[in-house]
Amino acid sequence: MTMKPIDYAGQATLSFKQLDELNGVEKGTAFRAFKRRRGQLVEQVDFFYLDAAEHAGFIESLKAAGLIYRSTNHLVLFSRNGYQRLLGAG
Repeated sequence: MTMKPIDYAGQATLSFKQLDELNGVEKGTAFRAFKRRRGQLVEQVDFFYLDAAEHAGFIESLKAAGLIYRSTNHLVLFSRNGYQRLLGAG
């Protein structure tokens, strides 16, 4: 499956929805993996946390494009390195 990355901070990133779809797993699987590995991941390197109030317009545009879950408030985007570490590959 080809996944259109979300360009953020000059990097190709993926959302929880994209990771779930890419791996063919149910909604919430990538989020649960993130919660388990959060302490091993570095913000601004492995992932980017975007606050709902500060990034409302960007988050809404991603919802409209179907790139993130409609229920998303605060957004987490993963770099390639972060995605690999999330899976335990890095």
